[in-house]
Amino acid sequence: MKPLLPILLLLVSSAFATGAEKSRPNIVLVLCDDLGYADVGYNAKLFGVETDVFTPNIDALAGEGTIFKQAYVAHPFCGPSRMALMSGRMPHAYGGQKNLPDEAKNLRDYNTKGIPVSEMLFSRVLQDSGYATACIGKWHLGHSEPFHPNVRGFDHFFGFLGGGHQYFPSVTDKVEPKINDYQYFLERNGEDILSPEGAYLTDMLTDEAVDFIARTATAKESEPFFVFLSYNAPHSPLQGKTEDLQFLYPIHEPENPRNGVDYRDYEKRQNYVAMVYSVDRGMKKLREVLEDPNRDGNEGDSISENTLIVFLSDNGGKILQAGNNAPLKDDKGSTCEGGIRVPMFAYWPGVVPSGQVYDHPFLALDFYPTFAALAEAKIPEDKQLDGRNVWPAFLEGRNPRSDETMFWLRHHGGGNEVAIRRGNLKAYRKQFSRWKIYDVAGDPGETRDLAREHPAMIESLVADGLEWSRTLEEPQWHDTEAGAKSWEENEMPKYPKTFGLR
Repeated sequence: MKPLLPILLLLVSSAFATGAEKSRPNIVLVLCDDLGYADVGYNAKLFGVETDVFTPNIDALAGEGTIFKQAYVAHPFCGPSRMALMSGRMPHAYGGQKNLPDEAKNLRDYNTKGIPVSEMLFSRVLQDSGYATACIGKWHLGHSEPFHPNVRGFDHFFGFLGGGHQYFPSVTDKVEPKINDYQYFLERNGEDILSPEGAYLTDMLTDEAVDFIARTATAKESEPFFVFLSYNAPHSPLQGKTEDLQFLYPIHEPENPRNGVDYRDYEKRQNYVAMVYSVDRGMKKLREVLEDPNRDGNEGDSISENTLIVFLSDNGGKILQAGNNAPLKDDKGSTCEGGIRVPMFAYWPGVVPSGQVYDHPFLALDFYPTFAALAEAKIPEDKQLDGRNVWPAFLEGRNPRSDETMFWLRHHGGGNEVAIRRGNLKAYRKQFSRWKIYDVAGDPGETRDLAREHPAMIESLVADGLEWSRTLEEPQWHDTEAGAKSWEENEMPKYPKTFGLR
């Protein structure tokens, strides 16, 4: 991204110099679930990927804001990725590097587990600084009271606590007994609720977020707000809304529906695209309430000019569930780019540069200190963070971590899959295969192995990885009984062998 023009810097300075109220922006963090890298129009266009997705509202916001070309999450699975985002730490540092198991199955009492209470989430930091806070949608950080969003920094919670849900919840409301998380009742602040007949979950989440924003913005004693709008779309089950399917197909169906991509089942792809479109409609409603929060006779001015919107996915798309991560390699669950590099943009009129592409690494770990700084919120002195406040570097178009080593690790059966990046070079190893190295800035598809050209870099990165592994904890839980058994039988985690040169 080119350095900002002096006039823009002047506008930014002005925005932060108009008093405490104006200098503390509202923050809306929109997190999709398993959204493919090319499954938003703006990214498909950026990389020249043919696509059948239809996301005009998302694309408009991205075009009027800044697109993050190299945005990374901390883990290629939902739960650990979300734990890292909210805690500002790699989940491996406190044993959270595996998905929590399905609460209904009560595996080894793991449903009493969750993100450790010792980790203060940034929602609490914002809440303590005077923000009205809401978590709407998927939580996946723990079920029982110590881990519930209402006691982890959120004034308001509406959604579900587990790893996913059916998209027509009125159907599963009638199912008894509940045999998995996806059938549980939705809840609002700890109370189960019955969903309206035929209601579509993505729309329900959008409407709840819009209502919270309108109520907060039009209150007499208005305070800044933080909304964590945590969609589960387009995560499976692939259940598009009938009206969206009828609108999108065959109207927007291309001549070659697969566009050279192996979607395996095009009916899945149609539902997937419809689910992404439901998120797009939600972004339109979100923008409308920010520009005009007047509802039910309440009076309120536009708050768009003092609201930061950030949009991203929790990990890469899942190819077998119709996701498209082109031009990246592999998908959800992998430490290849397709598993950890995600679509992302930021929008804040007059502050975030418009029509720009930020082409430096950004880590989801950075949200914690960056949001806290924007909110003028105090982070406890003993709070450990693996991210940093990247706002000044972002506004100046600089790389905040040009010499920093970044790590990704996924436990994989009897071994590990790891990635270690410094600068543009990324070393990769799955299980105990030969180390490979890629220039992921110039070759995001990881098609050209440069290991022979950079033996010294591999040695340096692997040494950093071994040192990093000494700071990690074993998982506090496993997502399945089979996973727990495999861990014990294979004498995991085998870090010395993983971070060896042979």
